[in-house]
Amino acid sequence: MKASPWQLIRAHYRTFVRYPSGDRMIQDYMLFWGLPLVALVACLIFGVSLSKGGSAGLLTTTGLLSAFFFGVMIQIAERALDWAEHPPPPGSDTTWQARFLEEIAANAGYASLASVAAAVFFVLATLARGTALTIFSSIGLALGVHIVLLLLMVLTRVFALISQRLTDVSTGYGANVTPMKKSKAGNGS
Repeated sequence: MKASPWQLIRAHYRTFVRYPSGDRMIQDYMLFWGLPLVALVACLIFGVSLSKGGSAGLLTTTGLLSAFFFGVMIQIAERALDWAEHPPPPGSDTTWQARFLEEIAANAGYASLASVAAAVFFVLATLARGTALTIFSSIGLALGVHIVLLLLMVLTRVFALISQRLTDVSTGYGANVTPMKKSKAGNGS
Protein backbone atom coordinates (compact mmCIF):
# COMPACT_ATOMS: atom_id res chain seq x y z
CA MET A 1 0.00 0.00 0.00
CA LYS A 2 1.47 3.34 -1.06
CA ALA A 3 0.06 5.25 1.90
CA SER A 4 1.58 2.93 4.52
CA PRO A 5 4.01 4.75 6.82
CA TRP A 6 5.70 1.55 8.09
CA GLN A 7 8.71 1.70 5.78
CA LEU A 8 9.41 5.26 6.91
CA ILE A 9 8.95 4.38 10.58
CA ARG A 10 11.33 1.40 10.26
CA ALA A 11 13.87 3.58 8.43
CA HIS A 12 13.72 6.14 11.25
CA TYR A 13 14.41 3.55 13.95
CA ARG A 14 17.25 2.04 11.90
CA THR A 15 19.09 5.33 12.49
CA PHE A 16 19.36 4.53 16.21
CA VAL A 17 22.74 2.83 15.79
CA ARG A 18 26.30 3.57 16.81
CA TYR A 19 28.82 3.86 13.98
CA PRO A 20 30.86 2.05 12.88
CA SER A 21 29.85 -0.94 15.04
CA GLY A 22 26.14 -0.90 14.11
CA ASP A 23 25.14 -1.53 17.75
CA ARG A 24 21.62 -0.41 18.69
CA MET A 25 21.58 2.72 20.84
CA ILE A 26 19.21 1.69 23.63
CA GLN A 27 19.51 5.14 25.24
CA ASP A 28 17.91 6.66 22.11
CA TYR A 29 14.90 4.37 22.44
CA MET A 30 14.67 5.14 26.15
CA LEU A 31 14.85 8.89 25.55
CA PHE A 32 12.52 9.06 22.55
CA TRP A 33 9.87 6.87 24.16
CA GLY A 34 10.61 7.17 27.88
CA LEU A 35 10.37 10.95 28.21
CA PRO A 36 7.07 11.20 26.29
CA LEU A 37 5.71 8.30 28.36
CA VAL A 38 6.65 10.14 31.56
CA ALA A 39 4.95 13.26 30.19
CA LEU A 40 1.82 11.24 29.33
CA VAL A 41 1.60 9.64 32.76
CA ALA A 42 2.24 12.96 34.53
CA CYS A 43 -0.45 14.71 32.48
CA LEU A 44 -2.94 11.94 33.22
CA ILE A 45 -2.11 11.88 36.95
CA PHE A 46 -2.43 15.65 37.25
CA GLY A 47 -5.52 15.78 35.02
CA VAL A 48 -4.07 18.19 32.48
CA SER A 49 -6.75 19.48 30.13
CA LEU A 50 -5.93 21.95 27.41
CA SER A 51 -8.19 24.91 26.81
CA LYS A 52 -9.69 25.23 23.34
CA GLY A 53 -7.27 28.09 22.63
CA GLY A 54 -4.31 26.05 23.88
CA SER A 55 -5.33 23.10 21.74
CA ALA A 56 -5.77 25.34 18.70
CA GLY A 57 -2.34 26.92 19.26
CA LEU A 58 -0.64 23.55 19.59
CA LEU A 59 -2.56 22.31 16.53
CA THR A 60 -1.14 25.24 14.55
CA THR A 61 2.36 24.59 15.86
CA THR A 62 2.30 20.88 15.06
CA GLY A 63 0.89 21.65 11.61
CA LEU A 64 3.75 24.05 10.93
CA LEU A 65 6.30 21.54 12.22
CA SER A 66 4.84 18.85 10.00
CA ALA A 67 5.21 21.17 7.00
CA PHE A 68 8.78 22.05 8.04
CA PHE A 69 9.79 18.41 8.32
CA PHE A 70 8.08 17.59 5.02
CA GLY A 71 10.06 20.44 3.47
CA VAL A 72 13.27 18.86 4.70
CA MET A 73 12.29 15.63 2.94
CA ILE A 74 11.54 17.52 -0.29
CA GLN A 75 14.97 19.18 -0.17
CA ILE A 76 16.64 15.81 0.27
CA ALA A 77 14.56 14.40 -2.59
CA GLU A 78 15.81 17.27 -4.77
CA ARG A 79 19.39 16.39 -3.84
CA ALA A 80 18.79 12.72 -4.68
CA LEU A 81 17.32 13.69 -8.06
CA ASP A 82 20.31 15.96 -8.73
CA TRP A 83 22.64 13.07 -7.92
CA ALA A 84 20.68 10.81 -10.27
CA GLU A 85 21.18 13.31 -13.13
CA HIS A 86 24.78 14.22 -12.26
CA PRO A 87 26.23 11.42 -10.15
CA PRO A 88 29.04 12.39 -7.78
CA PRO A 89 32.25 10.40 -7.97
CA PRO A 90 31.85 7.03 -6.26
CA GLY A 91 33.69 6.54 -3.02
CA SER A 92 33.38 6.39 0.73
CA ASP A 93 32.64 10.12 1.02
CA THR A 94 29.71 9.89 -1.43
CA THR A 95 28.44 6.73 0.30
CA TRP A 96 28.60 8.48 3.66
CA GLN A 97 26.73 11.54 2.31
CA ALA A 98 24.04 9.35 0.75
CA ARG A 99 23.57 7.43 3.99
CA PHE A 100 23.42 10.65 6.02
CA LEU A 101 20.81 12.17 3.67
CA GLU A 102 18.71 9.00 3.80
CA GLU A 103 18.80 9.02 7.60
CA ILE A 104 17.88 12.70 7.83
CA ALA A 105 15.01 12.07 5.40
CA ALA A 106 13.82 9.15 7.56
CA ASN A 107 14.05 11.22 10.76
CA ALA A 108 12.29 14.20 9.18
CA GLY A 109 9.56 12.04 7.63
CA TYR A 110 8.93 10.29 10.92
CA ALA A 111 8.81 13.67 12.70
CA SER A 112 6.27 14.88 10.14
CA LEU A 113 4.13 11.81 10.83
CA ALA A 114 4.42 12.37 14.59
CA SER A 115 3.38 16.00 14.10
CA VAL A 116 0.31 14.93 12.16
CA ALA A 117 -0.58 12.43 14.91
CA ALA A 118 -0.21 15.13 17.57
CA ALA A 119 -2.36 17.48 15.49
CA VAL A 120 -5.12 14.87 15.39
CA PHE A 121 -5.12 14.66 19.19
CA PHE A 122 -5.13 18.45 19.51
CA VAL A 123 -8.17 18.57 17.19
CA LEU A 124 -9.86 15.92 19.34
CA ALA A 125 -8.98 17.95 22.45
CA THR A 126 -10.74 21.01 21.01
CA LEU A 127 -13.91 18.91 20.59
CA ALA A 128 -13.80 16.87 23.81
CA ARG A 129 -14.99 17.44 27.37
CA GLY A 130 -14.32 15.79 30.72
CA THR A 131 -12.18 12.65 30.83
CA ALA A 132 -11.84 12.52 27.03
CA LEU A 133 -10.39 16.05 27.08
CA THR A 134 -7.77 15.01 29.63
CA ILE A 135 -6.87 11.87 27.67
CA PHE A 136 -6.60 13.66 24.29
CA SER A 137 -4.70 16.57 25.84
CA SER A 138 -2.27 14.20 27.56
CA ILE A 139 -1.62 12.15 24.43
CA GLY A 140 -1.17 15.30 22.33
CA LEU A 141 1.28 16.78 24.85
CA ALA A 142 3.24 13.51 25.09
CA LEU A 143 3.51 13.46 21.29
CA GLY A 144 4.60 17.10 21.50
CA VAL A 145 7.49 16.07 23.76
CA HIS A 146 8.37 13.33 21.26
CA ILE A 147 8.33 15.90 18.42
CA VAL A 148 10.58 18.31 20.31
CA LEU A 149 13.09 15.49 20.80
CA LEU A 150 12.88 14.65 17.08
CA LEU A 151 13.42 18.30 16.17
CA LEU A 152 16.49 18.40 18.40
CA MET A 153 17.75 15.20 16.80
CA VAL A 154 17.44 16.55 13.27
CA LEU A 155 18.92 19.93 14.20
CA THR A 156 21.94 18.45 15.96
CA ARG A 157 22.60 15.98 13.15
CA VAL A 158 22.43 18.71 10.50
CA PHE A 159 24.65 20.98 12.60
CA ALA A 160 27.17 18.17 13.02
CA LEU A 161 27.26 17.73 9.24
CA ILE A 162 27.72 21.46 8.67
CA SER A 163 30.42 21.66 11.32
CA GLN A 164 32.29 18.66 9.87
CA ARG A 165 32.07 20.00 6.33
CA LEU A 166 33.32 23.44 7.35
CA THR A 167 36.20 21.80 9.23
CA ASP A 168 36.98 19.69 6.15
CA VAL A 169 37.01 22.77 3.91
CA SER A 170 39.04 24.94 6.30
CA THR A 171 41.66 22.25 6.87
CA GLY A 172 41.79 21.09 3.26
CA TYR A 173 40.82 17.61 4.38
CA GLY A 174 37.83 17.47 2.02
CA ALA A 175 36.95 14.23 0.29
CA ASN A 176 39.74 12.32 2.01
CA VAL A 177 37.74 12.13 5.24
CA THR A 178 36.53 8.61 5.96
CA PRO A 179 33.01 7.91 7.27
CA MET A 180 34.40 6.81 10.64
CA LYS A 181 35.89 10.25 11.21
CA LYS A 182 32.44 11.72 10.56
CA SER A 183 30.53 9.41 12.87
CA LYS A 184 29.34 12.27 15.11
CA ALA A 185 26.94 13.49 12.42
CA GLY A 186 25.61 10.07 11.55
CA ASN A 187 25.31 8.26 14.84
CA GLY A 188 21.55 8.57 15.19
CA SER A 189 21.63 10.84 18.22
